[in-house]
Amino acid sequence: MDRNLPLAIAISITTCTVIYVLTNVALYTAMSPDEMLESPAVAVLFANKLYGPFAFVMPLAVVFSTVGSANGVIFTSSRLFYVGAREGHMPAVLTMINKNTRTPIPAVLLTGLLSICYLALSKNIYSLINYIQISYWLAIGCAIAALFWLRRTMPDAPRPIKVNLIFPAIFFLGCVALVIIPIVASPKDTAIGIAIMLTGLPVYAIFIAWKNKPAFVDRISESTTRLCQKLFMVVDDEKEE
Repeated sequence: MDRNLPLAIAISITTCTVIYVLTNVALYTAMSPDEMLESPAVAVLFANKLYGPFAFVMPLAVVFSTVGSANGVIFTSSRLFYVGAREGHMPAVLTMINKNTRTPIPAVLLTGLLSICYLALSKNIYSLINYIQISYWLAIGCAIAALFWLRRTMPDAPRPIKVNLIFPAIFFLGCVALVIIPIVASPKDTAIGIAIMLTGLPVYAIFIAWKNKPAFVDRISESTTRLCQKLFMVVDDEKEE
């Protein structure tokens, strides 16, 4: 574990970087900068110029890549809600799983609901990218900042993987750039993305942080949890029965 995970990360990042650079070299070799700027789909134009009758392969490759990426995001994002709820940071209903499929159905549905909200508020793909990018990289940047804080306040804590801080420092600077650039370039879109992210604060304040809330709030929460259990056939993962 101490050796395999860092090695896997290093190999995968290096491989992706090399492929990405070679792809850009191929694109700039086959097309001029003006052609790339004018084309709505650079990869398709590249395939039309070089692949001849096999140009149809490129759109198919994009479809497979998109579906695979979306599948991975659904798996990881829904599990983030699930784990957050198990740690007591989100409503308990998100800890429920289907005992047969071991799938956190409420968490998956919440992921889909949030995705629909992003789509409903976006005018085009570029706005959607700005909405997601600001919240995504801001959250990751905060997580990396927490790493520095924990390294300072808990220097002797057991760590399965410990790396030189220069690597997270470089990554943190990249996160900061990816947060600041959209704010400067598209302040309206990034403001909407941050507003969507902040909608989680009332949920946390009412259902988690508020300990002396009125009894009817607890009843609503419990009723919602039971309804979801009946609808989706889910149970608390920590209970045996």
